[in-house]
Amino acid sequence: MIAAAALSSLTLAESDVRAVPLTVRLEYAAGPGCPDTTDFKAVVVARLGYDPFVAGAPERVLVRIEPGDRAVDGRIEWRDASGNWAGEQAFPSVNTDCPRLARAMAFALAVQIQLLARAAATPDANAGARAESAPPPERAGDASAGRQAAATELPVVASAPMGTSSRDTGPRPVFAIGAGPSVGFGMSSGPALLGRVFGRLAWPHVSLELGAIASLPATTRRPDGAGFSQQLLLASGAACGTSTRWTGCALVNGGAVRMAGENIDRPTSATVLVVQAGARAGIAQHLGRRAVVGAHADGLVNLTRWSGRLDQVPVWTAPPFAATLGVDVGVAFP
Repeated sequence: MIAAAALSSLTLAESDVRAVPLTVRLEYAAGPGCPDTTDFKAVVVARLGYDPFVAGAPERVLVRIEPGDRAVDGRIEWRDASGNWAGEQAFPSVNTDCPRLARAMAFALAVQIQLLARAAATPDANAGARAESAPPPERAGDASAGRQAAATELPVVASAPMGTSSRDTGPRPVFAIGAGPSVGFGMSSGPALLGRVFGRLAWPHVSLELGAIASLPATTRRPDGAGFSQQLLLASGAACGTSTRWTGCALVNGGAVRMAGENIDRPTSATVLVVQAGARAGIAQHLGRRAVVGAHADGLVNLTRWSGRLDQVPVWTAPPFAATLGVDVGVAFP
């Protein structure tokens, strides 16, 4: 983005060539937290010294800025009078500073407009004399070809953000770790208090997560005081699709429930296999560049069913379905 701003300052400072003012029709769309159309136009007008945006102009320029969780993506696309594609320029970013990216795109657009205006300008009186001693130049009347050349050549200079290389082929994943409490239903005879730790590998719209879940012991008793305790120890995996704040996941839990008798003549213990599968819906709020706090709700199917028995009599049996509600706090390491 700094390269685009520097290029704009150098190019617009040149005055040895007089260009006919060029007018274009602007179509601008930007997400929350980004400058609006008026602010974007103001930057271009300030750099050019005139307003190039006319509603009825035959040439169109489409400006799109899409904020994400960890970066902002921008694109400038040119269309000729017939609506055909004439060139485009991408502006990937490594941070979420949308106003800064919008200013860089406005500077680059001003450069493009001036270059296109110069390409379409009428040669001055000395052009004929220079032409006699030089090879015949290409025709400058083809405005569509000029737009395509300017719009496709400029991205080589302006589209690479700070800290990236032209060899980069896509966004790099972000690693995050976190933990949080939750309440489980359908995992014991009463609500179970759970703790979860996890690691997550996230791309702009997809993430993979591995975690571990443990519950506090929950005790089920008969009227005579005899009972048994249960404690869950699970491993968890999830594949998620993400948007700016919302997350939807397919998940599976697997592990064991430990049961032990209490206040009975012959206390025994047992460990039973537990397998659950289901879906998760979550929402997250970013706190700065690295910290995030979120909430989630999981709907689960108990693929294995287990029972707690006292004196060979079932006291409680796991239901077909279970659910958890929880909150998480995480830290990202971009």
